Amino acid sequence: MGAYIIPAFLVAVAGLIPLSLLVAVAWRRVYREDPGNTARTIAKNSAIPIAANLLNKLIDVGFAAIVLRALGPEGNGAYAFVALIVGLYFLTISNWGLNDLTVREAAADPQRAPQLFSVAVTVRCLIALALIPAGALLAGSFTLAGDPLHPGALIAFALLGLHLFPAAVAAGCSASFQAAQRMEVPALLSVLTAAIRTLIGVAALTWAADITSRIAGLAGAALVATSINAGLFLVAQRQLLFRAGWYWDASLARWLVRESFPLLLNSLLIAVFFRFDIVILRAIHGDAAVGLYDAAYKLVSMTQIIPPYVVAALFPILARAAIDDPARLVRMVQRAVGALQLIAWPMAVAMTLLAPQLIGVLGGTAFVGDATILLQVAIWYLPLSYLNGVVQYALIAVRQQRRITVAFISGTLVNLGLNLALIPHYGALAAAAVTIVTECALLVPLMLALRRAGVAPAFGALIWRPALASAAAGSGAWAAMHAIGWPGAGAIAIIYPLVLWLIGGIGDDERAFLRRILGRVG
Repeated sequence: MGAYIIPAFLVAVAGLIPLSLLVAVAWRRVYREDPGNTARTIAKNSAIPIAANLLNKLIDVGFAAIVLRALGPEGNGAYAFVALIVGLYFLTISNWGLNDLTVREAAADPQRAPQLFSVAVTVRCLIALALIPAGALLAGSFTLAGDPLHPGALIAFALLGLHLFPAAVAAGCSASFQAAQRMEVPALLSVLTAAIRTLIGVAALTWAADITSRIAGLAGAALVATSINAGLFLVAQRQLLFRAGWYWDASLARWLVRESFPLLLNSLLIAVFFRFDIVILRAIHGDAAVGLYDAAYKLVSMTQIIPPYVVAALFPILARAAIDDPARLVRMVQRAVGALQLIAWPMAVAMTLLAPQLIGVLGGTAFVGDATILLQVAIWYLPLSYLNGVVQYALIAVRQQRRITVAFISGTLVNLGLNLALIPHYGALAAAAVTIVTECALLVPLMLALRRAGVAPAFGALIWRPALASAAAGSGAWAAMHAIGWPGAGAIAIIYPLVLWLIGGIGDDERAFLRRILGRVG
């Protein structure tokens, strides 16, 4: 990277800290809640977090470009592996599915929010404590198997394990704000935390003398940033929602653990079928293959900016509608799926066409080639993933979360079977392709469960128009890129909405919903 790029990047990231504070002050002065305008509430609780997460992802991409060049494919693979084990599997177990359950319960009865927060955080911390010896045994098992972790990865493993405790506090606070439909607060804190984490991480990479200390330094930066995030969350929760002293109720704890267990299983099954391929890939092809695959997935993960926040904003409303007005729940699910499909298809086309340029900017020449192909394949899981995400939360809202488990079991079996069969022969390319097949395997039982619950809209009509418009836009952009180079991909922005309008993809309902969202801000 150029001599001035890293300093400029750091200055820009540091400037986000005071800028975020100014935005928070301005927002509190300008915005006024309108309880009667559900569309605006959803828009506020999704658009602001999406914008914040987009900014976070841009920070992450800049940081990843520095990390990939500092570590190389093998070093990146060593760190990515332990970050996956702790940040996905251990964190999923310690969360125990409690986020969605506490959001649902606190949204239905806000008076219970302080008790739910305190008990849920305590349960998370107890589970995290139990995972420490499990992590030590896991690290030792790699050595006994003759495939030891990188020395830097061992240190990172320990530091990332400690970060489960502040992460438990932050997750509890975030659930409180989601239940109160104040998602702009976690959004602001996420920007502050991303800036702090990046500044500390770049400092660690700059001062570290070798790959081992660089890997350990990245984990240390994550621990410090997560601890700061938890502290900021606690202050915000006390100032804006409620004061929550320590409270323990054994019967409530048992109920939370029992009721959220299906959600834990679902989350674990997602974690297994979505990223367990990295465990298989490392065992067979080593850290370098994992590093290339992880580089592609850093870009794939950017596509997940939008759905979690749309669904998070929608979920409390779905939970209430499931009790009071099931017909309204169906309409809200249909609108959410339609909006996300309008985004997913052109995004997949654009990233397929621009994959060589995106990988080149992110990782440099060491990653161009194999990582490019991996990105072009993996990105096509996107439309299915966006659809599955909404369907899952619709089922949780109608208290049918146990039916989701069956879908995840089938998806996991498909994923594990295909990965075990294909990765030895085709490596990371097989892992990327199997991700798409797994989303298909998940979709079928989810849709059947939604139909049995009586809240299934007609999804086919919401999908074919954006798919057709994206195909036309991709063809036009591909021809333009052959004529003028990568800027020709911009043709998607012109062709896609034009074709979509011509085939009736933007109708009266979408325009009315948009007008309602854009009501008075003050």
